[in-house]
Amino acid sequence: MTHELLRGDRWRALTADREKLRVYADDEWFAAGLDDAHHVLGDDAARFLQQHAVLVIQPDCVAGRRAERCVDLVRQQGFEPVHTIRFHFGAEQTHGIWRYQSNISTPASRHIADEVCGQGDSLLVLLRDTTPDPVLPASLRLSDLKGRSDPALRTERHLRTVLGAPTCLVVLVHTPDEPVDVVRETALLLGPRTRELYAAMATPAADDVAAHIKTLYAESEPHDLDLGAAWDRITSHITDERLAQVREGGEKLDWPWFTARLVDAGLDPRSWDALLVGSAHIEHDLAGTPRLVDRVSVESWTDGEAVLLPRP
Repeated sequence: MTHELLRGDRWRALTADREKLRVYADDEWFAAGLDDAHHVLGDDAARFLQQHAVLVIQPDCVAGRRAERCVDLVRQQGFEPVHTIRFHFGAEQTHGIWRYQSNISTPASRHIADEVCGQGDSLLVLLRDTTPDPVLPASLRLSDLKGRSDPALRTERHLRTVLGAPTCLVVLVHTPDEPVDVVRETALLLGPRTRELYAAMATPAADDVAAHIKTLYAESEPHDLDLGAAWDRITSHITDERLAQVREGGEKLDWPWFTARLVDAGLDPRSWDALLVGSAHIEHDLAGTPRLVDRVSVESWTDGEAVLLPRP
């Protein structure tokens, strides 16, 4: 049975991709998110979803002490924090969030992603797009501003570039791509608290995100997130020709072998140094495997089937 928020052409307010909607049809988190959105916001849910974006400030961003800078940057781009929820990005959440993309990822890539996101608590920040006359939903505008995971595919305008996200997996922040992904991913990350988020969409912005950041800073150890310095610290304990070849780009890093060498040397394989080196030098993707769900483009909304609604 088609959900009320997807009936007829209403799906076009949530996504520009019919195929993604087909893939999500049996997704339990998407179904739960639709129910929560409709329960709280009723038939205007799509309007509120288009006006709001979600910014996840990850543990690497907290460790690098870049969360405040991150919030300042999105504010400068017309995104106003409305509500913040602290949560833990566990393995179930990482597997679920990237379920339709990580089918192309190697086991090492998935393992490091789990470790990066699980290092501590994260902050889910609801943002309201305050720019006049928008041409994109807030979530897609923020996703476009965020930039890709691969540093080589980012430019100077991207949030991850400005914040100094060093590798493909230590990326500091996450954002759902478009409204349909906000529905699915917030249900997955927040569970019963999702309705709290939807209620905040219909209220004035009154959130002190700085207090949440200050608390996480007080509870965590800082790290420079400097790949070169991480290499130096590790190789001051381990001298190995194979590692030297990896650092010079001569071969990919064998993650199980590397973590075993760290343990033998009395080093923590879950440390930020280990995760930085691993995320920079492992093989990330399986060759010849297409993603289950492809990336969303700006053009898919400006030139495709999607419909931008008047603001509530």
